[in-house]
Amino acid sequence: MERYSFSARILHWFMAVCFGFMWACGYAMTRLVSDDSAAQETLFSLHISMGVLLFFLVGLRIAIRFITPPPAPVAALENWEKLLAHLGHLALYALPLMIIVIGWAETDFGGHGTSFFGLTMPKVFPTMETLWGINLETTTATIHRWLAYTMLVVVVGHVAAVVKHRLEGHDVLERMMFK
Repeated sequence: MERYSFSARILHWFMAVCFGFMWACGYAMTRLVSDDSAAQETLFSLHISMGVLLFFLVGLRIAIRFITPPPAPVAALENWEKLLAHLGHLALYALPLMIIVIGWAETDFGGHGTSFFGLTMPKVFPTMETLWGINLETTTATIHRWLAYTMLVVVVGHVAAVVKHRLEGHDVLERMMFK
């Protein structure tokens, strides 16, 4: 069976773990710890640092995607399944970039700054409380959260499709494994 390149497989699984951490951290920092507590500040710092790491990993993953094309779609799949798989994979490249850029905007607009495990990152967006009467930090925080939920739905659909195909005898998971 044709597989994804080794580098694509490594990045796929590493990024899956990182995004799982991001969702758990994002939920914990906004729902489980006290506002403005030391725990919340630590979680925010970890979340932002992991977001910066993922920004670079997504860029690397896109570069690898162009350098080493993925295996051809499984021939036994219906055309609509191939289309959904293609759209799902596009979403799994686009959504992380959008989520990270909006998150970066949120921290910059709020004047918090972005850091990568203590290393100050460039300020990409100006510190601005409002624009045309819209609170930019609050608005970008809401967009960031909803895009993250959207990506979570896409990931659940991605995993469900893998399970469906495995049950049907088209084990697409093998293409991403290390055997």
